[in-house]
Amino acid sequence: MKEKRKYKTIKWVLKQQIEQATKTLWTWQEGKNEEFTCIYKNYSDSLTIYTPIQLLKKLEDANTK
Repeated sequence: MKEKRKYKTIKWVLKQQIEQATKTLWTWQEGKNEEFTCIYKNYSDSLTIYTPIQLLKKLEDANTK
């Protein structure tokens, strides 16, 4: 059985950004080489861009599946 990831640190960062109304965008490369990227200037057009609220909701939804 595959263990579910909790994403504790990234969720904490996202909640802090939401509370402080920080203007940021994120990408989440899912899968084997999972990676989160906070966007400042450069990003890849192949990755979906999320606001902190969107990414937090997606992570929480992923935990319930």
